[in-house]
Amino acid sequence: MRGESKYSSLLGDAQVRRWHANLARGSPVTAEVALRRLGKLCEVLGLNPKQMVAGARRDLAGFQDAVEDVDSSPLHIQELSFQHRGRF
Repeated sequence: MRGESKYSSLLGDAQVRRWHANLARGSPVTAEVALRRLGKLCEVLGLNPKQMVAGARRDLAGFQDAVEDVDSSPLHIQELSFQHRGRF
């Protein structure tokens, strides 16, 4: 990794670090983009990676809907950070 990114703290989790390292073996750029996307999703949903996995295991369709809402809305940061916080 070149330097500290906004979401580099996510690499403190051993599972996230392993996932990131596996991606980086294929492409360091792809790994960094994926880390930023994961970080933004955590930020918007108000969850950490482990909470997202737990929520997806409990209610996969609901989690997919939340992710699709984030991805499709131009105002997703303002709207969804309030609407989905703690949903899972």
